[in-house]
Amino acid sequence: MFTDPGRVPPGWQPDAEQQAAVQEVKKSDGGARYCKKCNQYKPPRSHHCRVCERCVLRMDHHCPWVNNCIGHANYRSFFLLLVYCSAALIHSTLLLLGHALHLVSSSANSRVVRVGPRATPHTFEEDPDSHVLWHIGLQTFAFAVALPTTIAVVMLLVWHIRMVAANKTTIEHAEGITAQIKAGGLGADKQRHPYNLGCVHNGLQVLGDEPVLWWLPRSSATPGGLAYPTFLDSRALGF
Repeated sequence: MFTDPGRVPPGWQPDAEQQAAVQEVKKSDGGARYCKKCNQYKPPRSHHCRVCERCVLRMDHHCPWVNNCIGHANYRSFFLLLVYCSAALIHSTLLLLGHALHLVSSSANSRVVRVGPRATPHTFEEDPDSHVLWHIGLQTFAFAVALPTTIAVVMLLVWHIRMVAANKTTIEHAEGITAQIKAGGLGADKQRHPYNLGCVHNGLQVLGDEPVLWWLPRSSATPGGLAYPTFLDSRALGF
């Protein structure tokens, strides 16, 4: 996956006149978030990646399998990668399991077994030690690899479905967010994740405004990434 995860524009600074009800701040002194390695301010939800050696917008994690950071601009592509891989792995695993059951049933009833790319017919009586056993060994190995891989990828997909539903990143789930709630947010639940707008609006914000296009890869990076609405903004907008 070669899509850039999202870069902080050179010279970006927080707007001093911004009146957002919730603003992310540093844990140490409550000041504006600043990256000492990049020597620049960090927009909300951005983090510095030690592997990429730069700050990434709405960074989720650095993925060694795609050799890229997963951030604001390519998260939807990564999510679709998990969806498509999960579907393909489940399909392959079920095919391997079905054919294994066919082999077991055929061997028990001494029926003809078709194996190999050309589905060449064999019987256990005619060829007990060669083609059939060879293909049984290959399928056993393939199933032993496919099953745990399928379980792992599906579990990762379920995890990211949870993250999308809550509008969280993996980093935010692990570390939390240090935010300052201004006067306009008096009475707000300070324990609530500030970017949680509700399941439907979370999906619209993370995956796009048109649900019918969620399952299609983007031809370009997701725009934006420097500011995000919070649950206090959603109350003001009435959703």
